[in-house]
Amino acid sequence: MNIGRVSSAAADHPLVTAARQLLGFDIAVAGGLIEAWPGPLWQDEEPAIARAGPQRRQEFAAGRSTARRALSQLGAAACALPRRSDGPPVWPIGITGSITHGDGFVLAAAGHMGPGLSSLGLDLERGAELSEDYASEICRPDEDVTIAVQVFSAKEATYKAQFMLSGQALEFADLRVRFHGSDDFSAEFMVPAGPFRPGDRVVGSQRRIGSSILSAVRVN
Repeated sequence: MNIGRVSSAAADHPLVTAARQLLGFDIAVAGGLIEAWPGPLWQDEEPAIARAGPQRRQEFAAGRSTARRALSQLGAAACALPRRSDGPPVWPIGITGSITHGDGFVLAAAGHMGPGLSSLGLDLERGAELSEDYASEICRPDEDVTIAVQVFSAKEATYKAQFMLSGQALEFADLRVRFHGSDDFSAEFMVPAGPFRPGDRVVGSQRRIGSSILSAVRVN
């Protein structure tokens, strides 16, 4: 289903504007500072964080609130977004989406599934250097450890997008990321995962906004 351009708010946060530019203007995006999206949670969402601490509850509530705002931009009715048994939110039938938290911010994106959209993946990270040990864990030997946080964010966004289609957990080494210019990257599958075969690639985009790194993947 092609819904055309989604209207944006007059005072969108720069991260929201960037995510919409990276994903396409038919994708609805909402977000900003986590503290600006306090909830409330719906009853069916509570079990997912029944044992969570205050910070995690705040992040989770902000994610669901922004996701409902994105859904409203698509013309979808407000609804609960419980967590699937394997982790991601349960989106309404015919809609796919992604939620991310990082560096004190939250973003959610949603779009109507169809010939031009199968899944979405968003990731937000603080653009800080990672320890040498952690960088080596994230990066394959043929990836650049000096930009490990960028590689990490690209892999996280790709992981979320592919998981909605494959349901398969991947290790860092199962994806090989290559950057093309300042914004674009490709992630190559090194192992089979659902519809993806070794050598298949998905493309994404990445942008630094203030102290944050935003990665976005759209699988058509």
